[in-house]
Amino acid sequence: MSTLDLVNLHKRFGNVDAVNHINLSVGNGEFLCILGPSGCGKSTALRMIAGFETPTSGDVRIDGASVVEMPPNRRPTAMVFQKYTLWPHMKVYENIAFGLHLRRLPRAEIDRKVQGALDLVGLSSYGPRYPAQLSGGEQQRIALARALVLEPKILLLDEPFSNLDALLRVRLREELRRIQRQVHITAIFVTHDQEEALSLADRIAVMSKGQIEQLDKPSVIYAHPQTLFVADFIGAMNLLQATASGDKLQIGTQALPLPAAVNGSGTITVAIRPEDLALVPSSETQANAWMGTVEQLMDMGHYRKGIVNVPDVGRVKVYLSKSLSLNENDRVALAPVRYLVYQNGQPPVEVSRQLDRGVLAYN
Repeated sequence: MSTLDLVNLHKRFGNVDAVNHINLSVGNGEFLCILGPSGCGKSTALRMIAGFETPTSGDVRIDGASVVEMPPNRRPTAMVFQKYTLWPHMKVYENIAFGLHLRRLPRAEIDRKVQGALDLVGLSSYGPRYPAQLSGGEQQRIALARALVLEPKILLLDEPFSNLDALLRVRLREELRRIQRQVHITAIFVTHDQEEALSLADRIAVMSKGQIEQLDKPSVIYAHPQTLFVADFIGAMNLLQATASGDKLQIGTQALPLPAAVNGSGTITVAIRPEDLALVPSSETQANAWMGTVEQLMDMGHYRKGIVNVPDVGRVKVYLSKSLSLNENDRVALAPVRYLVYQNGQPPVEVSRQLDRGVLAYN
């Protein structure tokens, strides 16, 4: 178990700040996901932790000690890459044992550690095989075993499942979480896949343009995104421009309560999750609901995803229960039961309200 601290970490390539003075602390045995779109700086940050990139300024500390001056092979870290990077001419056993041979460990100890790593990833009998004889998922498990056999203090993973099919990705991330908890190792996982981050992480650091936009538990990141970028990036979200009128927020024909904390001036954006929209009777007044036309319905298995075209508002995403009998081109009335109000770059104000005759479209 080990701690990791990034202190004012900065990396500049030419005129571009790839990582812009970030500060981050990771606790003993924590599983942290760094999440963000391509080019946000997440992989650069990971490579600086591993020692493959040298910071322009700032520090990387493991258990309180700086490792910036250490070469990668001397750092107490091990990395699992996006590509498996297994040596094709070596058997699985030799691939896993390679780093242990460099440490000049006794053969009996190497045998014990390699077999323990194979057992851990569920491939106990695969030592005599060559990488070409393995599936993609098996190769990635061997890459994980090769990292874990070195008993690093910090395990680094750079989008390790991005080359795998969707079902295998789900299975392997479940396995990874089990293994990480079993060995209780501190892990940093970089991904652009929000589903991976939400299902794996103890905490998520959402990055954009070299900076951390929000750092928190997955449930908090989803329910309470602190910036418009996080709101738009995590999950599905309707971002709608609103204007203040008295004690109301006006969005098309919908008049929503204006929170006291919002002064009514400047740019106001209302964020509504698709699952936080209710269907209300079509007889409701235009001020209390949006009247729209179902433009598209997509069957997602246990629910349906709908796009409702609302005049003067646009295309609104809504999740629909399979029990609701709706078809494309049907007219519906929508009203939000929970929404977030963003103004002038400040943290959002949350509003929840009860609707007398509304029923959640998806519950």
